[in-house]
Amino acid sequence: MFDRYVAFRARLQPRASAVITPARAFSFADLDADVNRFAGALRALGVGPASGLVAAQNSDAYEELVLLLALARLGVASTPEYDAAADLRLGAEPLAQGRAFVRITQAWIDAAFAAEPFPVTSAQVAPEAIGRVLMSSGTTRTPRRVGLSWRMIDANVRNAAVTWCAGLSGRWMPRTGLDSMLGLMTCLTGWSVGAAITVGWELEDLPKTLEVLKPSFLTFTPAHLRELLAVTPPEFRPLPGLRILVGGSLLPRDLAQETRLRLTADLRIIYGSTECSAMAHADAALLEAAPGATGYPGPDVHVEIVGADGALLPAGQSGEVRIICERSAQEYIDDPEASAAAFREGGFHPGDIGHLRGDGLLVLEGRADDRMNLGGRKFMPGPLEEAALGCPGVLDAAVFAAPDEAGLDRCWLAVVQDEDFDRERLIAHLAAQSEGLPPFRFAWIAEIPRNAMGKVERNRLRAETMAALGLTPVE
Repeated sequence: MFDRYVAFRARLQPRASAVITPARAFSFADLDADVNRFAGALRALGVGPASGLVAAQNSDAYEELVLLLALARLGVASTPEYDAAADLRLGAEPLAQGRAFVRITQAWIDAAFAAEPFPVTSAQVAPEAIGRVLMSSGTTRTPRRVGLSWRMIDANVRNAAVTWCAGLSGRWMPRTGLDSMLGLMTCLTGWSVGAAITVGWELEDLPKTLEVLKPSFLTFTPAHLRELLAVTPPEFRPLPGLRILVGGSLLPRDLAQETRLRLTADLRIIYGSTECSAMAHADAALLEAAPGATGYPGPDVHVEIVGADGALLPAGQSGEVRIICERSAQEYIDDPEASAAAFREGGFHPGDIGHLRGDGLLVLEGRADDRMNLGGRKFMPGPLEEAALGCPGVLDAAVFAAPDEAGLDRCWLAVVQDEDFDRERLIAHLAAQSEGLPPFRFAWIAEIPRNAMGKVERNRLRAETMAALGLTPVE
């Protein structure tokens, strides 16, 4: 169904840009014709709704978009290329033994592009059938497979168009891929309102690209935003008319302040999940008065804070977040145990800990499964991470727990440092604001492992630290 956004725009504004890459710009007419070409070529290979969940492997940004839309035009449900449970894989090499595989070569792709364009009618699909599968955030647990129905995808696009990207057109630049809810919704919603999606740009080229293309909308994770600022030259001037939306994890105050100073004053925060898409959003200026703020719940979202017994908690009191929204998934695919834990009591439990202010603002304090139990005292990673990130020269940081030789969990602070970084300055910086922070050890690393939405993979940090200490091999 979502391919129809492109087909509609190809009729309404055929010459308007739909996709912009470093190589060239593609109009809506170009994109729609290429979707038809690929849909016809895939159908000739026997790909159709009976193929089940199809994973398409492709490293070219434009071709990846075309394949997604071509599968949708045929009424075929798609899934990320790394989904080993896909029923059919299209690509250069099979991913899992025993699964159907169709080899797609560069010669096949070139032939598809060279074919004469011909119309392919969008397939009629059952609205409640799965149209796309995404993986939930696997930061401290195994990622779950979330099935998004065609109806859910359309409802999420409509919600985005009137909330977190209302009134925007022009050129949009997602930094997360089609395997994330934020990246998928940015592309589909952009096309639905006639915006051009800009993809395929290297990090070091982004500052110049922003100056030349003058996009109206960027969707980033905090990690992506910090990377952009690291390569942005001091002489770069803030861009008028640019909005940046940040999601995937909490936006630290220091990062918000630097972004508003150096890139744009129009900085927004969004709270969402793979299971529900966007749930709350607001201006990032709220972080000044409310660290951990994620925004106000959307018009169709009801947020509750509940205690361990499931009872509702009053405003200002911390507890588990529960989301009630018609756009929410109802279960994970082939995982009844995880489904029962997350989808219960009439709502979705994302595993976040937070509170609601009296005015309805949702403030998060961390994830329940991120909470560290250090000798009976419980700590959330957020305060120590934010303190570390506030030190000049710290490029990235993450807090996690790992056992010592006695088997007791200790707090660790993983730090990615700039060149010529003074570690003693960080030690002094943290010592000056140590109240409420747990004792910790440093782990100096080259990169913080993160998932597609920029969330820290703490289990991986824990396993690698244990391996370095000779306590257990890395899984």
